[in-house]
Amino acid sequence: MIGLPQLPERNHMRTRLLLAVFALLLAGCGPRVVQMKALNEFPRPLVEPLPVRVGLYLSPEFGSYTYKEKRPGPAGQEWTISIGPPQTQVFTELLGGLFSGIDILDSPTAGKTGLSAVIVPSVAEFQFALPSDTKAKVFEIWVKYDLDIRDAKGAEIGHWQFTAYGKTPTAFLTSDEEAIRAATIVSLRDAGASLVSGLERDPRLREWLGVESGKK
Repeated sequence: MIGLPQLPERNHMRTRLLLAVFALLLAGCGPRVVQMKALNEFPRPLVEPLPVRVGLYLSPEFGSYTYKEKRPGPAGQEWTISIGPPQTQVFTELLGGLFSGIDILDSPTAGKTGLSAVIVPSVAEFQFALPSDTKAKVFEIWVKYDLDIRDAKGAEIGHWQFTAYGKTPTAFLTSDEEAIRAATIVSLRDAGASLVSGLERDPRLREWLGVESGKK
């Protein structure tokens, strides 16, 4: 019979522990929101600007792009990832450094004179993977971009697609949201590298943009 008076206290501690665990489980099932802001800085490409002037139209959908997905499984977490502000910044900075001149347009059919082409970027596809998906201790982001190339009057010339990829390890990150944010920044840097390499190597893209094949 020794120790029986302590049982109520033990039961109370067990109840508190179960409640704490239940609270953590509920927190894990809640919605996850990653709201990306413009980056503090994004370096312009270290290349000689191409000797053409282009127009750039960034649609409201591109500037506020938000991806939503309800993850499968018992947790059923709902993710909302908004990448509009930084991707707008990155495309503006990159293209501004790749050409001798760039005009930000209010419409893809602005019909502005003096332009070799008009570039209209959009997000064709967005995917992300958590460590629970791949059994690897990394968070991954894939963004497929489509560049709609138009002439100065707004008529379509062609499309050029590329995929930006970013990943980040789980170590030293305080939350899943922080990891997704870090992986997104890496993917945006990869997007910049893809744009530069595309202009250097893809003859169709150079032709559409009015860049002579012999110039880099």
